[in-house]
Amino acid sequence: MPELLDVIWHETRASRAAIHRALPDTRCDLRISTSSRNRQRNDTVLLDGDCVCRDFLVDMLVECHRHLADRAGELVNPLGAARVHLRKKAAHDWIRRRRTEVGAQARVDRIRESAMALGLPDEFHRALLEYLADEAGVMAPLDSQEALLRRLATRCAAEFGGAAEHYRAQVAAGVALVERHCRSGTRVNAGTPAEPEKVTWWERYIERPMGRRPRRTDKPIATPECGDAANLPAHDPEQVADDSAEFDARVVAVLVAALRRQPVAPDAALRAGLADLVAQGLIPQWCAVELCEDCNRFAVAAKELSALA
Repeated sequence: MPELLDVIWHETRASRAAIHRALPDTRCDLRISTSSRNRQRNDTVLLDGDCVCRDFLVDMLVECHRHLADRAGELVNPLGAARVHLRKKAAHDWIRRRRTEVGAQARVDRIRESAMALGLPDEFHRALLEYLADEAGVMAPLDSQEALLRRLATRCAAEFGGAAEHYRAQVAAGVALVERHCRSGTRVNAGTPAEPEKVTWWERYIERPMGRRPRRTDKPIATPECGDAANLPAHDPEQVADDSAEFDARVVAVLVAALRRQPVAPDAALRAGLADLVAQGLIPQWCAVELCEDCNRFAVAAKELSALA
């Protein structure tokens, strides 16, 4: 088991890094340890943390165990077989399964040759259809329609050349055309065979899964990594709750004090309050910079701060 865990850990490194890049909070808290039941073998693996990559790693552990158990006694190099299985199949199947769970298309690499795409006027619009179907299953946060159009423009520039800003108007018009086309075709079943729900292709594979993507504004101003809460003892839940509440109260008090100094300028007050939090060691510099650079989260935070006055 320790050797197999090493193989899985290294083979999943690229996939776990992609998960970290996709999520709002890229600080991974995954911790792995083993406990011995006897002197000869470490056969209990303990995984802790809230990072999504933990679930991915657990699924890969289970999948590799199943793959090797089904071929017990047949493999000359079990660890090599696990490595190949991870690289060729298991990780890809996990991505497809996660996409279908949110209602998106499992694969988009053939969508430009699909019947839905053939009804579009040109390669540009077929590319937009592929991008939209892909974006619907991405786990990264999406704040607004404008953010989606920026992402699509960037993808157009990467494929067709030029600068992303030059595609902005063309993408907006193209998405509207693709939506009309996908809403006009044969309806598909978004329910079950026993309880069917007929909806348009657009609603089934674009609109609904796209609406399930998280928003950056859902992220709290201060995560556990942003201050004293990161070092709270995990063995006493009541103490953690008490200390977390005290930490939150300290953060709010600093922000309210900054607002009282500039009651008619909540944006400036929030920036000053964040600077005070950094100076007092309550949050790290990166946490304040990240909030200030995210226009949507900053606007929500400034509005909430104004409500505290």
